Amino acid sequence: MNPVKTLRILFLIGGLPLLILGAKGEECSCGVAAQGADLTQPGPLLLPDQDDGEWRELLKSLASKGSVFATFTEHRWFSFRHDPVVLTGEMRMSAENGLSLRYLKPEEKMMIVDEKGMVLRNARGRSRLMKSDPRSPNSGAALLRVMRFNLVDLMKDFEVRAVKQDSLWRFDFKPREEDLADGVGEIIVWGKGNEVTNLEMKPRKGPRIEIVINTTRDHVVFTPNERQQYFR
Repeated sequence: MNPVKTLRILFLIGGLPLLILGAKGEECSCGVAAQGADLTQPGPLLLPDQDDGEWRELLKSLASKGSVFATFTEHRWFSFRHDPVVLTGEMRMSAENGLSLRYLKPEEKMMIVDEKGMVLRNARGRSRLMKSDPRSPNSGAALLRVMRFNLVDLMKDFEVRAVKQDSLWRFDFKPREEDLADGVGEIIVWGKGNEVTNLEMKPRKGPRIEIVINTTRDHVVFTPNERQQYFR
């Protein structure tokens, strides 16, 4: 499936969670940067053969949270709109089941991303399946990989930059391939301590998608009913 076509479908059903900007067209200076740290620009490039000890413990902590439940507010910026489209919802992530995004407002819908591909599900429970295609990466699959924080795996397809100040930090993931750059674009993750607070996705084509994480629970145990309802 063409990655741009896939993204258009994603945006129609609710997009992906990311972060809140100040004003339209401005570079983001929000999230943890608003708390005083100068994290408005990407940090130094991380190389595969360099000593990443500075980041090893943080990445290990981020990757070891188990299943996660979070609420989020998403802002989507389109070139033809002065104000962003605002959505709210719930995110569930499981190592076994993948990523589930349940949008609650302005209308209920769901997107599920796992190793098999993607499922789009409306409020009545009707689903549309999309098989995984490594030749046509989509934003959901890319976000799932980033949120697993496997640096060795991510460096295969992304240039990774990192910067931190005290307990605040920022990672930038820039795609190496043109298809991924067009359809997914750069992914930026901000955090504090061992918590992700904000994300942003900036595709070359399509709206800029942003998010703020409102609340998070780590090491969640999803019941069989929840796995059936929110995953596949």
